[in-house]
Amino acid sequence: MIDSDTKQNSLYGVIIKVENIDVCRSFYRDVLELGAPVIDSNFWIEFKLQDNVSLVLEQAAEGEKLPPGRDRISWLYRIEAIDDMLAKLKEHGHQPHAEDERLGYKVYQFLDPEGNPFYLYSAKEDKK
Repeated sequence: MIDSDTKQNSLYGVIIKVENIDVCRSFYRDVLELGAPVIDSNFWIEFKLQDNVSLVLEQAAEGEKLPPGRDRISWLYRIEAIDDMLAKLKEHGHQPHAEDERLGYKVYQFLDPEGNPFYLYSAKEDKK
């Protein structure tokens, strides 16, 4: 049991419900380059993003009605080599749905294969 004096609250991760977990596993692992999942089953796939934060794909129950993509949770992914990632996404048929500048950073909105929104931004400030 954890001593209450040392217990800390923290964000563990984000859960994205998907209908086709195999397609989404490939997209997040290979296209977004999240690497091999730390948990990989037919209903729960967990990618460790950093330290103790995870991105989780959960298989939706059969017949479960998921909200339209833009009404789902979205997440922000900071990329060191943003131009390379943008090129890779385009190569795989994913075009940005929106492009904006926020606080000196270029931000791009994409949708995963099931329409779940996510944002990419450069780890470096845009000097343009």
